[in-house]
Amino acid sequence: MAKQTINIGSVADDGTGTTIRAGGDLINDNFNEIYNYLGDGSSLSQSFAFTIVDESSTESTVNLGERLAITGGTNLTSAVSGDSVNITLNSSITGLTSVQTETLTNASGNLLVNSATSITEFRGDGASVEGQIQLNCHVNTHGQILKAQPHSESVTNTMLLPKGGNSTLVSEIATQTLTNKTIGVGQLTGNTRAYTGDGSTVAFTVTDGMTVQNTLVFLNGVFQRPTTDFTISGTTLTFGTAPIAADAITIKEL
Repeated sequence: MAKQTINIGSVADDGTGTTIRAGGDLINDNFNEIYNYLGDGSSLSQSFAFTIVDESSTESTVNLGERLAITGGTNLTSAVSGDSVNITLNSSITGLTSVQTETLTNASGNLLVNSATSITEFRGDGASVEGQIQLNCHVNTHGQILKAQPHSESVTNTMLLPKGGNSTLVSEIATQTLTNKTIGVGQLTGNTRAYTGDGSTVAFTVTDGMTVQNTLVFLNGVFQRPTTDFTISGTTLTFGTAPIAADAITIKEL
């Protein structure tokens, strides 16, 4: 209801003002609206207060005449401008122990991670999945994953990246060629196979992948010429002539 005003006329006793009864009715209407708004219709609230509640359901009462303060707190800044209260996130955030987000975006330059130990840790799930980093292609349709050894291996170690110019990591499985590398004496461990000739058998088993270039063959200690005296195909080394009975055959796989 809008406020109702008693008409007092232009001058005293000019006969245009509101009657005493009507004026009293207007006064009652105005007070009724106030009592209904600020009380229960018949009495006013004693404190004229309101209650605010935070995210943890903690309540606080603000009474008439008291101030309601809005502060930013850690990593937040508050500012009052006219009828507005602005709360902004600081450009530098400290003290966080957990951030839940699917995407971190840096407006320009590299995304920097500066920890007290200089270690950025990617944790496993606590059950069966190891910590991993996936590096995607430029259109993000596929990627390659760096993955920790499983818990069962009990491995804690440090892997240093190679020195020098741009390079590619070498795989245990893929066929790759190493260049400009020096292998010291005693750093190669080859597999040695020993057989005995019977005068008729020419085929003997070797490891798959061996060739005449990385296999040394001796008959009774005498070096056999690659290709001329023997050949290798798959897992089979074949002599040109069957070693005679009791010949000591030594095959050194490098």
